[in-house]
Amino acid sequence: MSIQTVSLASASRMMIEVQIDREKRRIRIQFADGRAEWIPVADIEQADPPVRLDLDRVEMPNPYEIVIGTEEGGTIEVPWDFARGYCDPSFQEREREQAQRGQAHLGGRIRQFRERAGWTQEELAGRAGIGRVTLSRLESGGHSPRYQTLVALAKALGVSVTDLLIDKAS
Repeated sequence: MSIQTVSLASASRMMIEVQIDREKRRIRIQFADGRAEWIPVADIEQADPPVRLDLDRVEMPNPYEIVIGTEEGGTIEVPWDFARGYCDPSFQEREREQAQRGQAHLGGRIRQFRERAGWTQEELAGRAGIGRVTLSRLESGGHSPRYQTLVALAKALGVSVTDLLIDKAS
């Protein structure tokens, strides 16, 4: 008899438990895949603007965020990915690598559409109202565009933003 394990694909994103240590001012987050770690409250309080947390007002309304009250009477949301960074040291690097792959893919798609149109970078940049250096950085995968830039490029190329992002032939 062989044993097979099937896991929930999003278990690494789902928080299932929060423990509060008021004395040491820290919270422990447990994920569905078993990872868990303590997060210093001071690290959460460094939000913009900085806040002072009220550890008597902690809720987990769903598996993807924790809501903590502030001493000023408001609340602050702690998303799953912030907590995951503490529970899994390799998480940040994997996220950075995934973002770089996404930027390279988008850059390749933009270049593909530009070359299909028979335009130089200078021509596309002019039609989209952006700098040629910006376009060069986008095409090389070294830069992530603002949404407005993505819209301008799609419009100049006569395609949708979705077409720039997704290769429907794949």
